[in-house]
Amino acid sequence: MKEGLIERIQGLGFWRVNIRPLRAPDALLTLAQCRELVTKSSVSLRGWDYPHISTRDDEQGGIENVGDFVQGWCDWYHHVEFWRMYKSTQFLHYKALREDLNDDIPAKPDGPFLGVGASIYTMTELVEFTFRLFRAGLYREGAQIHVTIGNTQDRTLWIDDPMRMGFSYPRKTAATKIEVQRQLSAADLEGEPKDISSEMVVELFDHFGWAVDRGRIQDDQSRFYRRQF
Repeated sequence: MKEGLIERIQGLGFWRVNIRPLRAPDALLTLAQCRELVTKSSVSLRGWDYPHISTRDDEQGGIENVGDFVQGWCDWYHHVEFWRMYKSTQFLHYKALREDLNDDIPAKPDGPFLGVGASIYTMTELVEFTFRLFRAGLYREGAQIHVTIGNTQDRTLWIDDPMRMGFSYPRKTAATKIEVQRQLSAADLEGEPKDISSEMVVELFDHFGWAVDRGRIQDDQSRFYRRQF
C-alpha cells in the first residue's frame, strides 16, 4: 500500500467500517478466498464500487497479500481508501470523506461538513456488502457491523441534493467521532438490508440533531437501488 495513506485518511474526516463474525469460524479463509469474497460481494450502484476493487498496480491503487489478510487500496482524486479482509473473516475499511477532498462542490458550507445523500449512499452500500458476504457463505452465526465517522467535531450536516431545501439552521455535532453499531443474527442477514441501513442512517443523523423519518430514508434508498439519482 502507498506509504502514508493511512495517516492521510485519518487526518481527514473518514468512514471506518469493521465487520466481524459473532462467532469465530470453524476454519480460516485462504488469501485467495479473501480476495474472491470481497471482489464478488463488492457493491456498485453509483459508478464507484464499495469497497473499491482496484485493477491497477501503481501509485493510484492495487491489491496485495499481507500476512493474514488481503488488502486493497486507492488514492485517486477524491477516492482515498483501503480495505482488508482477514483470514478470520473480519473485514476492515477506511474511506476518506469525499466532502473533505472535493473542492468542486457548488454552494458547499463553510467549514467541515457531511453530506446527507452521500451518507445515505455509503451506509446503504456497506450494509448491502455485509449481506452479500453472508449470502456468499460468511457470518453464518451472525455479524457485528461497527461504523465510525472520524474527525466530526464542529462538522455540519448538509443537504447535498440541490433539488431539496436546506436546513433552516445549522445542524452540527460537537463529538470528535460518531459510532453506529448493529449486531445482526443470521435471521437478520436473511432479511432486507434496507431495514438495517435505514435505522443506522437515522441514528447517524440524530447525532446532528436531525430526527428524520425512516420512511423518507428508505424512499431515497429505493431510488438508489434503482440508480435514480
